[in-house]
Amino acid sequence: MPEPKSEASRILGGRLRERRLALSLNQETVAHLAGLNVSNYARIDRGHGNPTFHTLIRLATVLGMEPSELLIGFTTAHLPPTRDSYTALDFRREQEAHAVQRR
Repeated sequence: MPEPKSEASRILGGRLRERRLALSLNQETVAHLAGLNVSNYARIDRGHGNPTFHTLIRLATVLGMEPSELLIGFTTAHLPPTRDSYTALDFRREQEAHAVQRR
């Protein structure tokens, strides 16, 4: 089985699977109720998918959860590495430094 795309995917899948099993539901039922393709939901449930915002809301609703319960505690440390970790705050600081230099 392939490795999860990220630690966040693995954790999210675990949260969904735990809730699904607590409700005694199978993947097919959850997928159907959420309007998802079964194989797409199965990838998310196994921690290999990267669901959209709308999909997260649908899944949370089907499973009787708040979307925040699925996302709580995540930070960028849970995401795959990126080429650039430049933040909006870094950008603003750089703009302000250039503005000061032009004066």
